[in-house]
Amino acid sequence: MGVIDSNSIVEIKSRLSLVDIVNRYVELRPAGDRWTAPCPFHQETKPSFTVSPDKGFYYCFGCQASGDIIEFYKNINGLDFAEAVRQLAREAGVEITLSTSRLDREERNKVSISQEINSLAGKFFLDALWSGQGEKARKYLRSRSISDEMIREFRLGWSPGGWQSLTDFLNKKGFSPEEGVLAGVLTRNQNGRIYDRFRSRLIFPIISLSGMVVAFGGRILDDGEPKYLNSSESPAYKKGDHLYGLFQARKYITQTRKVFLTEGYLDVIALRQYGFPNSCGILGTALTHSQVTRLAGLCREVILLFDGDRAGRQAAFRSSEMLLLAGIGCKVLNFPEEEDAHSLLTTRDRSVFEELLQKAVPGLDYCLNMVGSDKSPKEVMNWVNHFLGNLSDFSLKTYYIPKVAGILGLTEVDLRKSLGRRSHRSATEKKGPGDLETIGPEQRDKEVLTFACCFPELRSRLEQKNIDLILTTEWARNFWNKIKDKAHEDENLGLDPQELDFYFRANLQKGLLKQNRDLVFREFEDFISQASLTMNRQNLKQALIKAQKNNDNQEIKRILGLMQSIF
Repeated sequence: MGVIDSNSIVEIKSRLSLVDIVNRYVELRPAGDRWTAPCPFHQETKPSFTVSPDKGFYYCFGCQASGDIIEFYKNINGLDFAEAVRQLAREAGVEITLSTSRLDREERNKVSISQEINSLAGKFFLDALWSGQGEKARKYLRSRSISDEMIREFRLGWSPGGWQSLTDFLNKKGFSPEEGVLAGVLTRNQNGRIYDRFRSRLIFPIISLSGMVVAFGGRILDDGEPKYLNSSESPAYKKGDHLYGLFQARKYITQTRKVFLTEGYLDVIALRQYGFPNSCGILGTALTHSQVTRLAGLCREVILLFDGDRAGRQAAFRSSEMLLLAGIGCKVLNFPEEEDAHSLLTTRDRSVFEELLQKAVPGLDYCLNMVGSDKSPKEVMNWVNHFLGNLSDFSLKTYYIPKVAGILGLTEVDLRKSLGRRSHRSATEKKGPGDLETIGPEQRDKEVLTFACCFPELRSRLEQKNIDLILTTEWARNFWNKIKDKAHEDENLGLDPQELDFYFRANLQKGLLKQNRDLVFREFEDFISQASLTMNRQNLKQALIKAQKNNDNQEIKRILGLMQSIF
């Protein structure tokens, strides 16, 4: 679809005030050259949320939320980046500039057509539900205890039984059958005939975070297969990118920073109807990385509500692993046999559901229990090694290692030794303190500086340990020189916008690093000492070569003596 030109974003920021935008959601109070308030992203009363208008950034010392005006608007409204930019651009009167290649224009035109067709189809199905031909669907919904309010809020519909009903409707609106196929609401058979994809089905519209209908799910109410039929992919809809009900739930998710994630359409609707508005559903058979990324921008914890059969447990296991690797907290509730969120809430007392929620299992415990239930100790440790090895974020690894050790009944030292031995045997990894040797120099610089940002009180000790020895990039050394003498979080660090962005994002990891602060610091010390020793050895080798070339026997003897003490 093209990339939003950076000049458009700069123009938006120049025309809109971050303070004005934030003030719509929380009452800011002046505090010197900054503004403070209780954080709108988590429940609290203390003014830990700070807006710095001169720098164009906000930061919360409680939940570590941070970013610029676009990041704030995106997260507070549950939008993706592009939609947040579009909405702010309209408000600022800025015309967004995109790539203008012919192929890009054609692609944007396809997206526009698909969006318009899906919007019209949604209205068509909605009108059909509330007409005489939708009576059967309305009776079904009421038999499942779904209120009219929820029917309207989720824009449910009905697809008539004819093969050409929607096709004819779209034709009258000026769209060809081929465009309906492109949009995913019509289908073409092997003989080339085009007809309605959904016929005699209860329709569940899939709505994007911007409020546009982009696809549909259809449930048959009589005998027939498949029970559920979904829109095919289109320029406006990519399977695995969306979550059912996220549009309705986003405000409540950003307020609570928690989401209930389940599998069925009716489960999502029932959860909302019975007082759990921060609920949404997986579209398809499994959680995707795209969906995890979308949730990561909205919440800190996901409660998985899955079936209790083997398939449900396996789905919960895979989902938990993905969420944990992304740094999102999660819990798992597997329902009793033949039960789901809808049945529990509509046929039994809500308290039964709440009692089950109290028994939800933390995601890491759930994964280890699942692995341990049918695997040998060796296979369990293989999974642990795989899981910890896939944690690209250094702070997450330091957070999970003691938790994994506790669940397995190991000491943290034993687990780290085990991981070290396994890493040593791997052809692609090396062992080293805190795994600092297994990553590239740039990533190592970022992890060391992230630690320094989170704990300003330790910067002087890092300076004494000669942290400069392990900083390899010019950017990292410049950044360190700016912060090394500052020991308080609220000091003016004199950072440029790029450095300030890194600083705020680094502080997001403070909660994860805090528990193991001293251990991580010792690992840095060990690594710096090893780097210093390696450097001394290299310098002595070079000096020895020079002395040998000069036939300086006295210098050769002195250097050999030094080398004996450190080699």
